[in-house]
Amino acid sequence: GDIVATIYEDGVILEVSSSASDIIGAAGNLVGRSLFDFVSRNDRAAIRSAMDFASESGAYSDPKRLTAQFQLLRVRRAAASAEVTFKPIGRGRLQALIRDRGEAFAKVREARITAQQDTAPALNTSMNTSTNPSLVQSDMMADLSHEMKTPLNAIMGFADAMRAETFGPLGHDKYKDYAEDIHASGAHLMDLIATVLDYAKSQTGQYMIDPVLGDPGTVITECAAMIRGEAEKAGLDLTVSIEPDLPETMIDARAVRQILINLLSNAVKFTKTGEIALSVSEKCGALDFVVRDTGVGMNDVVLSKLGGRYSDTHKNGVRGTEGTGLGLSLAFTLAKLHGGALKISSTPGEGTTARFTLPVRRSLDGLQANDATPFAANRSISDVQSQLDRVNAFRRERASAA
Repeated sequence: GDIVATIYEDGVILEVSSSASDIIGAAGNLVGRSLFDFVSRNDRAAIRSAMDFASESGAYSDPKRLTAQFQLLRVRRAAASAEVTFKPIGRGRLQALIRDRGEAFAKVREARITAQQDTAPALNTSMNTSTNPSLVQSDMMADLSHEMKTPLNAIMGFADAMRAETFGPLGHDKYKDYAEDIHASGAHLMDLIATVLDYAKSQTGQYMIDPVLGDPGTVITECAAMIRGEAEKAGLDLTVSIEPDLPETMIDARAVRQILINLLSNAVKFTKTGEIALSVSEKCGALDFVVRDTGVGMNDVVLSKLGGRYSDTHKNGVRGTEGTGLGLSLAFTLAKLHGGALKISSTPGEGTTARFTLPVRRSLDGLQANDATPFAANRSISDVQSQLDRVNAFRRERASAA
């Protein structure tokens, strides 16, 4: 009987539970309307304040400041006394839970409960099939990925055979060059398919991280080995620095590798001459993974747009390499999912520095081994994110004292 809605930070409704139309009495779809259309004028400032606080401070802030009480305006019905609580869910969106503070929702709630009891078998079936949008999207992306990889593997296999001239000479040097290009393009498309699939999983809560106690220096070494050939081909020096005696920490090596490889690939893409530096160090209870380059850099306008998909900031690299921004968007998402933070600073003409900070953690207290729900990873990392906030506060205090 309550109302659950996904809204943009300006209040426009993106998704809303079907109970909203029954409670508000509005005919038709509420998607595209503004939440403020149904809030009394005197209460709009309180709603706006709670929304701004949720957007700026996150879901693990003061719960009281994430909540506001207001009069819910309804069509041809008396206004209802209600309470709304906001929660940020990324990409400029908030989740809103609107609850009744009186009896205005009671009749709707009773009617919906009765209807649910009558249709429980069908409802249980539908929640596990195509009526669940998140499952539909995840399944569709998985199927699409599989279907695209099958012909791509064949294309790359044939290109390999032609490059090696397994069945005899091709007859012209141009054909061998074309085979190299076919294989390189196929490999790039394969990586892009994997990135799209991971991004879709992360946005629908299906991407699960699996942190285990490990050595962060090993991940750095692996990432350097994977990107070194690409850097040397571009004529760039790649330097690696690993602070001695780094503490072991709970880490999902695959997720961290994805973050660092995306950052390193971008560094190669936008650096014409000079070097790329990859390092990891520990300070004040947190690990800093840093990627620095001497590339073209970015101004403040471009920096403010980073993390969005397909934005106009993802221009061609210095060697004509094209990009969509999906890799960097995934890096930001994975950093947050892992309980860390990714920050990028840059100066035009001087290069870019990307810093992925992760709190040192010897265990994940409260992680349920048998919890298989899609958001299990998010819940188990919430206290790690809080620890990172404390680490950053401690760093600021030390800096101001110095």
